[in-house]
Amino acid sequence: MTLENYEYIRDLAAKQIRLSGRSPGQRRPIEIKNKVINHSDGSARVKIGKTDVIAGVKVLPGEPFKDRPNEGGLIVNFEASELASKYASDRITYSVEVGRVTDRGIRESNIIDLSNLIIEPAKKAGFVYIDIVAVNNDGNLMDAANIAAISALLDAKFKIENMEDYKEVPLDKTKLPISHTFVKIGDTIFFDPDADEENVADCRLTIAVGEKINSIQKGGSGFFTPEEVDFCADAAFKLREEVNEMLMKQIKS
Repeated sequence: MTLENYEYIRDLAAKQIRLSGRSPGQRRPIEIKNKVINHSDGSARVKIGKTDVIAGVKVLPGEPFKDRPNEGGLIVNFEASELASKYASDRITYSVEVGRVTDRGIRESNIIDLSNLIIEPAKKAGFVYIDIVAVNNDGNLMDAANIAAISALLDAKFKIENMEDYKEVPLDKTKLPISHTFVKIGDTIFFDPDADEENVADCRLTIAVGEKINSIQKGGSGFFTPEEVDFCADAAFKLREEVNEMLMKQIKS
């Protein structure tokens, strides 16, 4: 990005104007499609504007962790493909961050009952692997990865070894942890940032909410005041229902 473009976007932000024409609290269109990977137990493709990610779920047997002998496991991995554009300066570091934030939101929500994945206590259990790949990045990979992971989980049906029939991943669908990302440019807060806005933002805040706040991740060298954090959290709860309804409609289609 040139210095001229950088200053132009910041000047617009000071007037609460976005280069895209969106209002500060307006998200880009979201598209969700399930069953996009043939050899997965569940999968989804999510587009937020031009940002495009694919998630696949696979449930495989493994030995329970020694400190949790009566539970299965959850492992989330995110990778920013070389084909995607407009990455943060350190693609690998940012990929690790997106994966961890996605994992934390799902894990802390307790939507997966890991005790229901036990095959034989202390010896064998199901492990839920969620692999997410960014096909294109035009900003807000955090929310795209989160929605894709949850949609793939909702789509998932698996069978391990001698199970008689396929079963769904044991999910509590009443408290899905939906992620919402905000950036602050100057004194203005914008929801669902595109890549240009992320590149000029002073800081970023990602909040995953279900019945309660499940996770918060802050990025960038700037800061949000306590009042601004409260504003973002309130907005996240209000905006959650739209995505939740989209996910519920998708599994019924």
